[in-house]
Amino acid sequence: MSVQQFLSKKSIKNTDDLELQTQLFAYTVAKHYGISLTEVYGMPVDIFKQSLTWALAVEAEQKKAAERRERQSSTSNETVDFDYSFLDMEEL
Repeated sequence: MSVQQFLSKKSIKNTDDLELQTQLFAYTVAKHYGISLTEVYGMPVDIFKQSLTWALAVEAEQKKAAERRERQSSTSNETVDFDYSFLDMEEL
């Protein structure tokens, strides 16, 4: 199975998927901390889990911030002036 096929899946269905998910988590930690995969694979399990937790949390926050920036840049701050002069012409 290719990595692209794995990434398009929504759930882990077999041991091959589990192996690829583990590799993805190792890659995530390596990328976040700027270290090699060899260093990640050499980490004690508890350190790896904590590093992965922080990497995923920071990644999620960065994604939320990017979405907020995207929404803010796509909304317009233009002001529309309305002509209410017709109200002066009404008889009370």
